[in-house]
Amino acid sequence: MTVKRHIGQQVALATAAFCALLALPAFGLFLWLWKERGLADTWTPSALASVAFLGACAGVLYVMSRPQPPLPPLPEENAAVDS
Repeated sequence: MTVKRHIGQQVALATAAFCALLALPAFGLFLWLWKERGLADTWTPSALASVAFLGACAGVLYVMSRPQPPLPPLPEENAAVDS
């Protein structure tokens, strides 16, 4: 049985992809800053923090976008109780 994503999960998946795409130029910026200015400059760790933030956002949004399996049926209220 295939479970489909509802609209909220589709938006979360699109946003996760967007965050992952934004992380790529941020990582490139980090590498460039590291090469040009070194790790002692304040811009370099800030760029790395941006990469980590965007990566974490992409991961969390992807997990939120995954379809959930259906819940098991509720037990009947009139079911006999073994005593």
